[in-house]
Amino acid sequence: MQEVHIINQEGHFGFRDQLQDSLVTKYVSDNILKNQIIKHSKHQFEEGDVEHWWHDETKRGIRTRFSDDLLWLVYSVCEYIEFTGDLSLLDEETPYLIGTPLQDGEDEKYDIHEESEQKSSIYRHCIRAIEKSLNFGENGLPKIGSRRLE
Repeated sequence: MQEVHIINQEGHFGFRDQLQDSLVTKYVSDNILKNQIIKHSKHQFEEGDVEHWWHDETKRGIRTRFSDDLLWLVYSVCEYIEFTGDLSLLDEETPYLIGTPLQDGEDEKYDIHEESEQKSSIYRHCIRAIEKSLNFGENGLPKIGSRRLE
């Protein structure tokens, strides 16, 4: 499996960063982007949010309230399908993560996150991400940044 490994100076993998970086690899090998999408889908929690970054070797990562991370999976899937025409990616099944949800007043938490027994298609992973992101303020505008996603 070809993967892009962009490890920052702290030694962790970033959800948004890795997907952004792998988007340009579609011109070299669309399998690199496909494999990154599959890998990153496994870093989505059952609730639809994702690990902002993680360490593969320890299963530890940071859960945040960042509102854009989770939508990079959807965007990357759309880019992959538009570029390749390969809809079979949507049927790939991968597990979710389980972890303690963030408490009121808690913006992030570094913790161990285990693989869930629950699996679903990349399509369903994207739907969960979109549904989780639908968080609007009193004026009808979407909340962005690290605003509460619950």
